[in-house]
Amino acid sequence: MTQDRDDHGRAPGSPEGMSAQDVERRSDLARWISGVHAFPADRATLVERAQSQSAPQGVLSALRSLPDRTFTNVEDIAHELGIGGDQQRD
Repeated sequence: MTQDRDDHGRAPGSPEGMSAQDVERRSDLARWISGVHAFPADRATLVERAQSQSAPQGVLSALRSLPDRTFTNVEDIAHELGIGGDQQRD
């Protein structure tokens, strides 16, 4: 019998504070915006990159909702979007 959740309710392999759904959302973002020399990048650059990769509308909407600032990595974007247990920053 395999265990679907650990003692903290996380799926195996999920970082602390992140549900399996959070991991999937962060991975989906990374899939459409990552690449060689992807960061640092501002919101407009991230949206352009995702559009050029034909990212799904949900990813584009999430990126468009970001504040107009420079992001250092996918984790920075995920944190801003409230992925990982923290609430979205004001």
